[in-house]
This record gives sequence, structure tokens and C-alpha cells, in this order.
Amino acid sequence: MPTFFPKKTYLCNKKNMKAELIDYFGDDLRVCDVARVSYDKLASTYTNEQNQKLIKYLASHKHTSPFRHPQLSYRITCPIYVERQLRKHEVGLEVETMENTSVNSISGRYVDFSDSYTKITEWRKQSKSSKQGSEGVVENQQRCIEIENEIIELAKVRYEELIALGVSKEQARSILPLNLNTTFVWTGSLLAFFHLFELRLKPDAQKETRDVVQLMFDQIKNLDGNPFAWSLDAFGF
Repeated sequence: MPTFFPKKTYLCNKKNMKAELIDYFGDDLRVCDVARVSYDKLASTYTNEQNQKLIKYLASHKHTSPFRHPQLSYRITCPIYVERQLRKHEVGLEVETMENTSVNSISGRYVDFSDSYTKITEWRKQSKSSKQGSEGVVENQQRCIEIENEIIELAKVRYEELIALGVSKEQARSILPLNLNTTFVWTGSLLAFFHLFELRLKPDAQKETRDVVQLMFDQIKNLDGNPFAWSLDAFGF
């Protein structure tokens, strides 16, 4: 029988950004069961040591299909520009990996969410290297903060004015800045999220994006019972 775990919310948040692990399916033993189905065997007939060894073998030899069977589901709130960076990793993935992710987002066509923003807490300088987006800190932090606040307030006022003029929400939202928060549910395979962790926890990833991914990663790492401990270890996390 499939192993479904009780629906429980694992919530982490940082500033105005949130990442909630709202549900998950499977565990390390599910990976072993899938890998051994070719021989009509089950993980329960092997020792923990043997099952852990199998997972390490699968990961090290790039036999990744068994890691597509466990599923994770997150509810994430973050700025639009961060969402774009989170999902950018899907580009260039193998087709079967892309098919193992699904996203549904809050829609500005139906709801007014123009008053929820994540503000920058520390403004960084543009990096001189094209491989790194930013480095160091801008000297005049106060003026940067003032500019951001001015833009947000202006966008709010003009958005409300457009709505009052009878403009549809789906068009009025077009004037809102990229630090507007969005909320989406992201469901995918364990392997797909491992790929996300690998790319977006690197030092050269944008810090704001890295913050959200760190929240996501920490929840998997600290789940009760450590259901994915062997897989995390096998992939070097």
C-alpha cells in the first residue's frame, strides 16, 4: 500500500517571505522499493545498512529515476522576482524531471494583493564580474530605502486609481513592481527539488532566492523521523 503521511504544515519564514512544506509522500524506503521492483523485492526484506548503501549507489551512478517517486509540496510566499529565479532552474532540465513539477499561483486577475511587498534590507553593489550579480554594500543605504518606499507607495496609489476608474485587476496589476509578493503551491519530485537545492544554495545564487531555498531545504532536513536522511546524504546535502 502507498505510504501517505498525515497532512501537517511545516512552516518556516524569513522577513516577509515564507516557505511551508504542506505535504509530502514517500521516504527513503520508497526509493529503495522502486529501485528493487525490477527484482520483485521490497526494502523491508533488507537491513537499513543495505538500503542506505543502495541509495548511495543509485545517486553516485546517476540512477535517478527512483528519486522521482517521493513527492514534496510547498506553499511559498515571496517577491515576484524571487519566484522567477526559483523556477528558472527548470529550464534545461530533462523532460521527465520537468513533468515532475507543478505550480499554481495566486492570481492578480481575481484578487487585490497590491499591499504585500518584501523590501530590501541591505542594498548591494553591482558586481564587476558577470558571474556574480552583486557584492559589497551600497554606501547610501538610506536613499535606496527611500526610493523603494516611494515606488511602492506610488504603485499602490495608482493601482487603486485604476481600479476606481473601472480598469480590470488583470490589467491594473501590470503597473506593480517586482518586489510585490506572490503566493504559489509548488509540488514536485524529491529529485526535482534536490536539483533546485543544488543550484540555488550556491554562493553565487541571488541572496533573496537563496534565503527561500534555504527555508525549503531546512524543512526537509529537519522533518520528524528524517524520512529522507539517506537520500540527502547520498546527494551530498
